[in-house]
Amino acid sequence: MATSSLLRDGTILSDRYRIIKQIGRGGFGRTYLAEDTYRYNEYCVLKEFSPQVSGDREVQKAEALFEREAGILYKLKHDQIPRFEALLRTRIEGKKALFLVQQYIPGQTYWDLLKNRGTFSQSEITELLMELLPVLEYIHSQNLIHRDISPDNLIRRTYDGKPVLIDFGCVKLAANAVSQSSGQSVTLIGKKGYSPEEQMLSGRAFPNSDLYSLAATILVLLTGKSPEELYNSREGKWNWESQVEISSAKVRILNKMLAYRPRDRYKSATEVKEALNKEQSFAVADFISRLRTLIVAPKDSTTKNSSPATSSYKSNIARLKNSLVSNLSKIKTEVVKISTTVDNLPYIRNHNIYRWQWVLIIIGVVTLPGIASFSVVKLRLLANDYQETVDNTGVSVREETQQKNIYQRIQALELDSSDFYTQVDRIFYRQYPELKGVILTENAEHTKYRKIWYEIAENLLDQQEQKSSSL
Repeated sequence: MATSSLLRDGTILSDRYRIIKQIGRGGFGRTYLAEDTYRYNEYCVLKEFSPQVSGDREVQKAEALFEREAGILYKLKHDQIPRFEALLRTRIEGKKALFLVQQYIPGQTYWDLLKNRGTFSQSEITELLMELLPVLEYIHSQNLIHRDISPDNLIRRTYDGKPVLIDFGCVKLAANAVSQSSGQSVTLIGKKGYSPEEQMLSGRAFPNSDLYSLAATILVLLTGKSPEELYNSREGKWNWESQVEISSAKVRILNKMLAYRPRDRYKSATEVKEALNKEQSFAVADFISRLRTLIVAPKDSTTKNSSPATSSYKSNIARLKNSLVSNLSKIKTEVVKISTTVDNLPYIRNHNIYRWQWVLIIIGVVTLPGIASFSVVKLRLLANDYQETVDNTGVSVREETQQKNIYQRIQALELDSSDFYTQVDRIFYRQYPELKGVILTENAEHTKYRKIWYEIAENLLDQQEQKSSSL
């Protein structure tokens, strides 16, 4: 079974699959994007299996092993793994051909994302880890090892942004088994720099071999450098920590995933998840401690000449303080839920906001609207040097009143304030996509955009009130 020649675009296999274009090529065949004419021209991927073996016996053995590996893929049912569709037997120019038919995943590989948009932040790789570790848990629970994790075998799915793990090493496994039995050379499974030495030298792989490859992938995304640039083969260690801004806890976690000896790594994806969650718990505990200190003993900022607006402002803060003190346990529960999304977000550095201040904003505006109103964002004045006049914050008394009115209307309509704010954000970012991810601070430069945000909120509330009155 020799490697087939390139199939021309438009070629139809088995009166069903129309070839669109070649999208990859490996040692055991080519990969094509195709249309399934039986499924309303739905896109699919055809992965050719054509190892270079001679003799009917070797060909039959290769096919049997390939079918066995395909059967393993068929049993995998996970949203972040391409669905196995069929095993296609056909003939091309009179020769037998064998293909895996798999679900097509629309999106970009993480390698393309790295080239197009640059390196990933600590928060992004934390999210990536937390989304991929359950996939590895599932794969390993099925007694399967991926063997080839790298940025070009991860796709960020277009419609929901989730990472999808593609291109399992099963095709190479089947071909290698045939090659070994016939005395031919064995092709390595994995990529140099991404795969651990036990896999590259002897072909052995363990669940934590995948963890090694995942950590190497993370380092490439963090630094924008290849594994060869980050790994010192003379010292037998990775040198990368000084090139990125990352917590010491995550440095320890990634370095343990990258340990040279398998026994020195985490044993499973579950252990890595637990380590990440433990790190987040420490961050949350530190935040709660800071929050409790700030609320119970805020910086004294009384002066002899306080304006009426300032007195009113302090009164509002006092009420918020009492509300937050009585609900600290609820706050802690909610912070745990969102902790992975607030770990060193890039906007924090850009806006000189400390991590715990950022969490506080999320709690007040999004997570706990029933505990603290929209204006809880003003608590940053307690978290930093307190500004004695409202004018210095860039927010007028009129704007404060507008915020309060919006919140009161939300409560009167019995709307979920978190959902409502999310809806307003969605509309706002459609109008200003360039601002997505930018924090609308209370500084004067954001006055224009805050005004537009309020207008969107008020228009939505007008619509809701009209609906309510017509019922």
